[in-house]
Amino acid sequence: MRRTIFTIFILLVSFTPFSVADEEATGFTGVWVINDELSDDTDKQVEKAIKAAGGKIKRGGKKGKGRYKGGPSDQALYDHISYDEVLQFQYHDPEFRLVYAEDFERMFYSDNRSRTVTASGTSRGDRTDYSFAAWDGAKLLVESRPRDGGWISEVYSLNPETGQLRVELKLKPLSFRVPINIVRIYDRSSKTN
Repeated sequence: MRRTIFTIFILLVSFTPFSVADEEATGFTGVWVINDELSDDTDKQVEKAIKAAGGKIKRGGKKGKGRYKGGPSDQALYDHISYDEVLQFQYHDPEFRLVYAEDFERMFYSDNRSRTVTASGTSRGDRTDYSFAAWDGAKLLVESRPRDGGWISEVYSLNPETGQLRVELKLKPLSFRVPINIVRIYDRSSKTN
């Protein structure tokens, strides 16, 4: 009997979603501005992935910062999370709303909300990006399925000493053989919206 109760308790605990205190979670809320000095150069990280897959870097295309930004519309999510300099982060348990440049917006949830997705997008066929989140202690883990059929893994955390937002990205567009790893560090902006 005692063993059965213990087993049931372990099962309940292991299937309970991770949660984080409201005050910690709302610490993510605000407007964040990229810190270029502390962040990876996105273009260099894209080139590392191309080389790791055996590809060659083509010269003569776009020059300067953001030379790999601007692919097909079904890859817009990759562009915004890896290149945009400002991120507006809104959290109202269990809803996350992240707004990037050009009013590109993502909304997702951390309450194990179900959603039917097909190879062409949602069950309604609207071909939208899809993300879902879970808390792991004070870290926010986000998995995304962009419209191109690739995947993105995101880890958001706050540095308790500096107050900076750290975002660890692993992007795997369908057209890439090797994931792109990028770390982006953001400073909190004094701007409120």
